[in-house]
Parts: sequence; structure tokens; C-alpha cells
Amino acid sequence: MSSEQAIPAELQQYIDQAVSKLPGNSSWSFIQGFLLGQLTIVVLILAFIKFMLLEKVTKQQKRRLPIQTPIISKTASVSPASTILSKTLYDPKYHLPESTDWLNVLLAQAIYLYREEAKTDNRLIRFVDELLNDGVKPDFMGPIEVTRLDIGEEYPILSNARIRPTETMSRVRVEVDCDFNDQITLGVNTQILINWPKPRIAALPISLVLSIAKFAATITLEIVVNSESSFIVVSSLPDFVLEFNVHSLIGSRSKLEDVPKITHMITSKLRNAFCEKFVYPNSTKFRMPDLWALHKTS
Repeated sequence: MSSEQAIPAELQQYIDQAVSKLPGNSSWSFIQGFLLGQLTIVVLILAFIKFMLLEKVTKQQKRRLPIQTPIISKTASVSPASTILSKTLYDPKYHLPESTDWLNVLLAQAIYLYREEAKTDNRLIRFVDELLNDGVKPDFMGPIEVTRLDIGEEYPILSNARIRPTETMSRVRVEVDCDFNDQITLGVNTQILINWPKPRIAALPISLVLSIAKFAATITLEIVVNSESSFIVVSSLPDFVLEFNVHSLIGSRSKLEDVPKITHMITSKLRNAFCEKFVYPNSTKFRMPDLWALHKTS
């Protein structure tokens, strides 16, 4: 029995009608291709997110961090001067010199008060007189009498303050230009004693008037700490200017006035004394107050 004979005529007609309603082969192939393409794009996007992004984050989380050197070990070799300059935001290489107008006014007030006090009862003259006579004098010099003392009317002008590292690079120092033009005058009378052939056989009167006319220098200030105490070290750079005016009168009857040899000798002695006390590498130290003195003695 054949298949056509087995299917009833009514069923065969229903099947033919249903098949005739299905879309054509070309439309069905287009729909299948469109859906397959969209599915492929979705799969590629998911694969990219998983393997290109999520995988990297996972690896970074699992990666060990390198062991960092403690900050203390990095800064242990840094000098205190470098630390201070860094924390105070001061770069000596690029920082411009600063004005010291406020300091000039403050110093001028202090100097004015000292000058007024010095005029009371000739206090300063008596002090200088005692200082010159109580000091170590040569045997050939007699008593010294202060005849004139003028401490001037002008004030020193400081300018161009800057911070500079020292030669050891472990400290810093302040450098400031100082300019002082005035007449600080000291007049004295004394005697040159002639001690041969016997002591004080004769005396040569001398009258001197010494004035400091100009002083210009770069002053440096530095804090130095040692095992005993702390000091403010003050010195002057070698390129200083120090000008004197000396008037001399020698003799009793036949008087010699302004002898060049005497003027040269006095100015040379004063300049050498200044260099030995203040000109770098020499300096003068001023002790700083010890805040723990009471604790040490108790």
C-alpha cells in the first residue's frame, strides 16, 4: 500500500494549505543570518569583557606589591639645614634677597635709646676711660685721658638679606649687607714714656682724635652648637671697607701735627685688630641662653 493511498484526501489538502502559508526560503534564510550575526556580536562583546578587562583586574589584585624602603632610611642622611630649608619653603638658589627695612627701624630705635642713656652724667665717657686705663697697656704709655667721645647721629643700614649654605653644607648662615656712614669720634691724651737710661726719664705728650668715617661689609650670622653650648657666630666677609680719619699732635713745645707715620701705624693696628676678631674665617661668638640650665643644676 503506497503513502498516497494511506493519507486521506482531506488531510492531504490541509497539509498543502499550511505549507503554502509558510514564508519563502529566501526570507527564512535572511532571518536566520540576521539572528546569527547579532548573537555572534553579543558573544564577542562578552568575551572581550571577560578576557580583556576582568582578567587584568584579577591579575593586578593577585600581584604582590614591591617592598618599599621606609621614609626614615631615605631622609636619615639629609642634613638638618636641608630639612629646615625644605620645610620653610626657602630655596637659596632661587630666593631673591630680602629687604630688612623693619630691622633697620628696630635697630635705630635701640641705638637711639642707648645714645640718650650714654649722655646721662657722661656715663659713656667714664666707661671708656676706665676701659682704656684698666686694660693691659704697654710700659711706655702713660695714663689715658678721654677728651672727646661722639657716637654719631646716623644709623647702620642693612639690606639684601639672604640665606647661604656653609662650606660644610651641614648648616646655613644669614648674609646681610651693612652700610654705615657717620663720624664716630674718640679723642684721647696720653704720653709716650722714655724709660732709658732710667724709668720715666722723659715723656712725650700725644694728643689723638680718631674717627670712623665709613664701614661697609657683608655680615654673616650663623648658629653653631658644640658639646658645651650654642653660639651665634658673627663675622665679616673679607671684602669690607673700613675708613678712618686720624688727627695727631705730638710734642709739648715744638709740636708735630698729623704725622703720616703715626696715622699709618694707628690705622694698620685697628684694621688688623678688626680682621683678627671679625673677618672670616675669624669670628666673634655670642653665647645663646641655655633653656635647660635650671634643669641641669637641679
